[in-house]
Amino acid sequence: MEERGGLVEPLGNAWQEPETSMKGRPGFSGGTGGTIRFLGYDSGGRAVNQVELWLTREELPVFIEALVTHSMPLPTDYLQTAEPRDDGFCVRIRSHESPKVFVSRLSSAIGCLEQPA
Repeated sequence: MEERGGLVEPLGNAWQEPETSMKGRPGFSGGTGGTIRFLGYDSGGRAVNQVELWLTREELPVFIEALVTHSMPLPTDYLQTAEPRDDGFCVRIRSHESPKVFVSRLSSAIGCLEQPA
């Protein structure tokens, strides 16, 4: 699939973003190493996309607002949880859509965290 380009590499039956491209990015939990999984591509080029990241209490509302207001609306098959952990939240997202759209929305939301307040 051409969407994959150089962004992801095979990892068993999943696809994983190369760790080097995610090192030092805010919001990505050390436990996942910035892993984004794309599972079960369908004939329409959609997949089940999954990511886990850690956000502080201050970052969580900014991140959610950026996801909701992104130019590409959230898909109807979308699940997001935020579990309190230590000094913040472990956020898990799962959606069924094009990985290209998923990564675009996620990158945009993370980019909002990097902007000065």
